[in-house]
Order: sequence, then structure tokens, then C-alpha cells
Amino acid sequence: MKKTFIKLTNTIYNCRLFLIAIVWLIVASPVIAQDEKEEKKSDKPERPAFESAWWFDGQTGVLYQKKTLEFVIQHRFGLMNSGNGDLLGIYGPSNIRLGLGYAPTDKLNVGFGYTKNKKILDFYGKYALLRQTRSNSMPISLTYYVNMGIELLDAKNYLNSTDRYNYFHDLILMRRFGKKFSAQVGTSLTHYNAVKWEQQDDESWKTMENDSWGLSVGARYKITSQLILMAGYDHPLTQHAINQPKPSINIGVEIATSSHAFQVFVTNNNRIQPQENFVFNQNDFSKGDWLIGFNITRLWGF
Repeated sequence: MKKTFIKLTNTIYNCRLFLIAIVWLIVASPVIAQDEKEEKKSDKPERPAFESAWWFDGQTGVLYQKKTLEFVIQHRFGLMNSGNGDLLGIYGPSNIRLGLGYAPTDKLNVGFGYTKNKKILDFYGKYALLRQTRSNSMPISLTYYVNMGIELLDAKNYLNSTDRYNYFHDLILMRRFGKKFSAQVGTSLTHYNAVKWEQQDDESWKTMENDSWGLSVGARYKITSQLILMAGYDHPLTQHAINQPKPSINIGVEIATSSHAFQVFVTNNNRIQPQENFVFNQNDFSKGDWLIGFNITRLWGF
């Protein structure tokens, strides 16, 4: 009888432990699920570090969401110090690019454009290699941008048809430091199939390099939710025997909404494509070779 009582007591005790375990699981499961949900949420990609994919004449590390269509207008007025009385270059010779882009996935943007000067048709792609997370488990974003340009001038301007082609590669490291401040740095490689040659006084020839390295840095600061101060600097690293390209300074403001971005700025380059400016820019900001430019982007989601 005593053994039966002890066995019954043990059974009741085990049942109580089992019921306590069940109750604990029922109560704790939402907490565990909530913790996992919060951890997953905190590890999502960080909000965009910049308002637009475009940055003066180059690119930010930002990629648009899947099924986003973009139309961009890029305009550069003439030089302010032209001496032609053309209202700070606004009525002077200008350069314009019209472009169209699309995001087939969240990590890939592709597009093309056409530029007035040199009649350049360009095709580009941009891919997110790394993306900064909200939990800071990945502290930076890393983006690869590639551009191919084709000059469509008359054939008499080229010795070979392949002389029309140029290529631009850019690796962009970007970080959003907070709600107001973001910065990026990019290292680029440009290749031109044909570059300029010049005969010297001693009848020897000197030429520019076909491959050129460049470095660019940029930062933005949000003054309000829609008004942004932006500044950038581009520096050619490769030394050419002739026509050494000049570095460029870019300072401006951006007004942005969810579907529009309007950038207006002063700069000392007017070629719009980054490879053109890294290799051929001869405007010297130290001598007052400044001009006004603007970029307008319009986005549609499908």
C-alpha cells in the first residue's frame, strides 16, 4: 500500500512538472518568437544612405527596389567665366544626357542613356555586393557599377570602329551613419580604346594612357526631411604624358521626395559621364572654371 502511494505521488509530481513545462512553453513561445522577429527585423538592410542613385556626374551606392523604372535628365550649362555675357553660362553651350533605368531585382539596376556632346550612347549595370544592415552586423554597403560608352559621331572621326568604345568600372563603398549624415568613397578604372596623341617639338610622339584610375569621395547632410546638402570630390590618379585631367569639386543641394529627386550644383566638369570627366576634364576650379548643373530623376513603381 505504501509503495502504491509513493508511486501515485511520483506520478502526480511528474504530471505537475509536465503541466508546468507545457504552460512555460505556451507563455514563452510568443516571447521567443518576438525576439526572433525583432532580431530578424533589426538585421534587415539599412535605409538608403542617399536619396538618389545619381551623384553629380557619377553614382551613389544606392539601388532602387525591384520593378522600379527611372527617368533621368542631366544638364550642364556653360562656363561662368566664359566672358561672353551669357548670364553665368546659362545661355552658353550646354551638355545634356537623357537616361532610362530599371530594377529587375532589389540587387540589380540596369539602364542606358544618350549624351549630346560626342553623341555618346551608354549602357550601365549596378549590383549590390554587400548591404549595410540595421543591426550593424554588416557596417557598410559595397556596390559595383559598370558603364560602356559608344560614341556615335561620323566614321571619319575614327581610324577603327572599335575606337568608339570606352568602359568604366567603379567599386563604391557607402555607409549611412545616421538619419542625417551619409558618406561614400569610390575607386574607378576607365579604359578608352583610343586616346589622344600629340607630336612634340622634337618630332617624337606622346600619348595619353588607355587605362586610368580614379578616386571619388562624397557626403550628404540632411538639413530637413527633403532638403539635402551634398558635396563631392573626384581625383584622377593616373599620370598622363599629355593633357593631364583636372580633379573636380562638386557642391550642391538636393530636394527629394519618394518619387522625385532634383539636384542643383556648381562643378568644374561638364562631360556628365564619369569616365569622360576622369580622363578628359580640363576645367581648372582654381582658375574659376565653374559651371552650373542639375540632375532630375523621376521614379515609377510597378
